[in-house]
This record gives sequence, C-alpha cells and structure tokens, in this order.
Amino acid sequence: MLNYNLVTASIKKYLIGTGLIILVPMSLTGETTLAATSGNSLDDIQAAINLPEVSIIPQNNTFTATLRPVNGEKSVFEVDTLIPIANPFTYYDPQQQQLYIPTLKIDNKTYKNVKMVLITPIQDPPRFRLVATEIDKTALKEVVATVETKPVSVDGDAADDSAIWVHPQDPALSTIIATQKMGGLSVYDLSGNEIQYLPEGHMNNVDLRYHFPLNNEQISLVAVTDRSNDSIALYKVNPQSRLLEPIAARIIFSQLKDTIYGVCMYHSQLSNQYYVFINDKSGGVEQWEVFDNGNKQVDAKVVRTFKVESQVEGCVVDDILGYFYLSEEAVGIWKFNAEPNAGDKGHLIDTVANGLLTPDIEGLTIYYANKTEGYLLASNQGSSNFIVYDRAGNNPFLGRFRIVANSALRIDKVEDTDGIDVVNLSLNSAFPHGLFVTQDGDNTDPEENQNFKLVPWEQIADALDLKKDSFYIPQ
Repeated sequence: MLNYNLVTASIKKYLIGTGLIILVPMSLTGETTLAATSGNSLDDIQAAINLPEVSIIPQNNTFTATLRPVNGEKSVFEVDTLIPIANPFTYYDPQQQQLYIPTLKIDNKTYKNVKMVLITPIQDPPRFRLVATEIDKTALKEVVATVETKPVSVDGDAADDSAIWVHPQDPALSTIIATQKMGGLSVYDLSGNEIQYLPEGHMNNVDLRYHFPLNNEQISLVAVTDRSNDSIALYKVNPQSRLLEPIAARIIFSQLKDTIYGVCMYHSQLSNQYYVFINDKSGGVEQWEVFDNGNKQVDAKVVRTFKVESQVEGCVVDDILGYFYLSEEAVGIWKFNAEPNAGDKGHLIDTVANGLLTPDIEGLTIYYANKTEGYLLASNQGSSNFIVYDRAGNNPFLGRFRIVANSALRIDKVEDTDGIDVVNLSLNSAFPHGLFVTQDGDNTDPEENQNFKLVPWEQIADALDLKKDSFYIPQ
C-alpha cells in the first residue's frame, strides 16, 4: 500500500533511490484533459487534474510500477502491474515539483510540451499552474457544416468538385457550381437548393475566374473537365439569372495521353492573360491560354505541358503570388511557377512520408486574407480530414481539421472527400466571414446520394487560430 498524500513527498524513500512519478493519461488517445477554472491566458490558468493512476519509473531502469486506487479511493494506491517503458510519459519531477505533459487539451485547444508547477501539494486532487506550453498544430480540430446541398440525382461516387461564384451586386445571391461526374453540372444557392442542372457529359472538376474580357464586357468564366469526351467545357455565369450559359467556340479536346481529370484556372498579374490548367490520371499537365475569338465566344490554345510520375487531380493557382499547386494523390503536393514560360521544374511542399497527408490527396483551394497572406487547404481523402498551409513563403503547415456531424441540424459528418473550395467574403448571415465547401463521399442521416457540405469559415479560423478577413476582394 502507498498513501496518495505521500506520493510527492516520500517518493524517494518508497523507491529507495531517485525516481519519477509518471502520470498516465486519462484517455485512450494519450491526452490529458484539463478543466480551466479561472484566468484569461495560459499563464493565468489555475487547473485541477484528476489522476486515476500513477506509475513510478526508477532512474536507469526499463520498467514502471503502476499504482491504482484501492476500491475507488483517491488517497490509497497499490502496485498493480509492471510494464516495460516504451513511449514518452507524462511525468512529475518531485525535486522541482513540476509536471510535464506531452499533450494537453484546454477549452477545445490542444497544446504540447506542457510544463506546470505544483501550487497546492496538500489539496486532493493537487493543483498545478501552467508555466510553459505551445499550441499543438498537429491536433485534429473539429467543425460542423451548417448547410448541405440536395443530393445528386445519381447514386455511387457521382459528386466531385465545386466552385463558389460570388454575385457582383448581392453576395447573398451567390451560388455553388458543382460537378456530377456521371452526368453533368448543378448550380446551388446558399441554402443548398438546386437552381440549375445541365445534363452535359461526365463533368469531373470545375473552377472559375472573374472579369474575363469578352466582346467589350467582363464575364465570370467557368471551366470544367468533361471526361465523356476528354475536353474542356467553358461557360459564363449570367449575373441576372445566376445560371450557366455555354460560351466555348468549339469542343476543346485535351491533348493529354490519359483521361482528362482535374482543372484549375489562373489570371496572370504579369500579362493579364487567363489560363486553364488540366491534368490526367498518368500525371500529365497542360496549360491552355483562353481568349476572346472575336465572335462572342471563348477559344483556347496549349502553351505549356509537363508531368509528374503518378496520378493527379486536385489543383489550384494563387493568382497574386503566381504559383500552381498540384496534388499527386499518393505522393504529396507540388508547387510550380504558374507562368506559361516557367518550364517543368517544381518541388513538393509536403509529402505522405511526412506523416500528415494520407492518400488520396484530392482537392486544393486558396483562402485569400490579403495580397500576401492566406492559406492553402487540401482535402486528405484517405483520412477524411483537411490540411491547412500558409500560402506564403515555403508553405509551412498550420493545422488540420475534420467536419463532424451537426446533430442539431441533422447534417452528417464529411467522409472520403474529393473537391473543395473556399471564399473569404461575407455572403449572408449564415456565412458572415466566408464559406468553405466540400464534397461528401458518404452522405448519411438519412442515407442518400452524395452531396456537398457548407461550413462557415469562422469555424475553421477559430479552431486553428487563422485570419478572418471579409473585406479583401481577390477577384
């Protein structure tokens, strides 16, 4: 038997030598949950930790003796088992009276490398004061969707990608243009209602750009990859009806060797030219310049080709900084110069080998906070979550999140996601700080065909301590 109140004071006597008290985490995830009782900052938080068991590691040894409460009593412990030392433990240093915890949750935020000092050694349970910690960016945050679109009309893996179109006069009239790769294109309003369906081909990915010059006016140009005939389909958005209208001068056939797959657009700040990037399942990439053909239609020509080694799909271009990002699904995320004369040299900003990306890596999108700040977001299909990187510099990792079920609104969690899109602008009262849209590969509650989920940007921003800037217009 060992009296709990003597654990910190008499541990050296108990061990017959120096040792450490090891506080085994309360949850199966290896995290210790801390309930804050006062204070507004980490340094001010006073907290109580409930210790269900204590382990003792003698110095220079390879085992721990685990102590557990006797008959549920907090004050009396007995030796339960001896186990080998393997992974890092939470531990208490009796000489310094300091507690060290690898991972700690406080008010839905996760911290790592936590150091705390004992302030009430007699109180049961004891109280510790946080003295040092850092945010754990690898912790998986949770957000919920507040709107979902009507299911697509075809079952199976049908829904794929989306692009958010912001109405130029009334943002509340903005729409979501989404692909149904077994049969066409849908246009949804911000409540998730379908306002248009075009049964035109097997539409896989979609992107758009504003202010494209056509016949002495500026239009919102939409590019879509059509897998039924390996072509680039082009549309314009009618700002009055909010519906799509075909605008291509001809059928623009891909010159890729494999089936056409992903698409993203680029408006160069250097030349003021507009481009469409497409790719295929073998890793090939083509860059097409799109232009007014002089007859109120849009034509295109290939200006650049290159490839990576395996299947790609998701892509996005940072118009301001001039970078083209490409998801090589089983490998990582590539970064290239987006200008047509930039050649084929690129580099990986993150890889599956680094541990956070899980094949397949799918959709990519960019949140613009201002000209130089913002975020690159990637859908991690293999683990049904999303990764966030800084869009500036070397694209450092900033955090990750998943979309869990919104039980109050009966909107299910997001799984097995493909395409994503995001805007920073205030759209309506439901999305005052912007909108994140994702395809949901498994639409349940009730069990229905696939659809798209809408998440207010502030949920993601608050969870990951990101910016919320609804005033910068990246168009």
